Amino acid sequence: MSNDSVAAILMASGFSKRFGEKNKLLVPFRGKALARYTLELVAGMDFSSGVFFIAASDEVAALSADLASVTVIKNSGAGKGQRESVRLGIRACGADYFLFFPCDQPFLDRESVRLILETRTPGCIIEPRYMGRPGNPCLFSAYFREELLSLGEGEKPRLIKTRHPEALRGVELSNPLALKDIDDEEDLKRLS
Repeated sequence: MSNDSVAAILMASGFSKRFGEKNKLLVPFRGKALARYTLELVAGMDFSSGVFFIAASDEVAALSADLASVTVIKNSGAGKGQRESVRLGIRACGADYFLFFPCDQPFLDRESVRLILETRTPGCIIEPRYMGRPGNPCLFSAYFREELLSLGEGEKPRLIKTRHPEALRGVELSNPLALKDIDDEEDLKRLS
């Protein structure tokens, strides 16, 4: 693994429309709020350029109150879509790599994150996969910094993966649940 600096950017500004009125990141899952799993995982690892929790609501931001290594960044432009969280996270740090975490994958584990980090390569995008199926978190080299900062309304980092297939590197994970996310009440029940 190289000594290049990595920033963890936790994306917690979505509106969870498939959860109705509830913010899914606050929904209890196996005894704690859903977003807390990602927060605890990332706070327990060493990210040399910092851990940035991009939250739109005060309630979600408060989930990290006891985690000294986590910097909360308030996203008052969450209505602009995921690109606003991407911009806020990137602008907050000077890193060689950006690892973008969704906060709805409670089974993501340290070993899976370590594999992603070990695969990092300058000028590349690292995408975790299980049995060939892609997932998150994805790691972007700072080579893509300006392109990430210039995403248009409604655009997501995955667009950059589409634009640069030559830069995309997959890393196969062994944990079958690591990439499972909870998008709606049905997922919540099934994975509970």
